[in-house]
Amino acid sequence: MKKEPNFSTSSEMLRRRAEKLIGNGTSNKKLQLPDFEKEKLIHELEVHQIELELQNEELIEAKVQAKNISQKYIELYDFAPTGYITPSGEGIIFESNLFAARILGRDRDKLINYPNFQQAGQRS
Repeated sequence: MKKEPNFSTSSEMLRRRAEKLIGNGTSNKKLQLPDFEKEKLIHELEVHQIELELQNEELIEAKVQAKNISQKYIELYDFAPTGYITPSGEGIIFESNLFAARILGRDRDKLINYPNFQQAGQRS
C-alpha cells in the first residue's frame, strides 16, 4: 500500500522555494504604505491564503475520488467475465484484462506492448 504524501512537509518545501525566489525577503526596499493600506493588504493576503487552503482541500478530495474511481475501473476491467484488449491504432496492445490473456494463452505481462495485435493469440 502506498503511503500518502505528507502535505505539511510539501508545503514547507514550497515555502522555502518561494522564499528563495523572492530573496528570502531581505530586500532593502521597505513597504511604505499608510496603515489603512497595510491593513487592507494584510486582509487580502489572509483571504487569499484561506482561498488557497480551500482549493488545496478540494484537490486532496479530488485525488481521493480519482483514486477510488481508478481502483473501481481496475477491478471491473481486470476481473470482467469477458476478454478485453485495448489496442493502439498500429495494433500494439496497451492493456489486456486477465480473461483475455487466459483466452489467448499468454501471460498478461507478455501481451502488453505486443507488436502485432492480430497475432497475439497465435502460439509460437
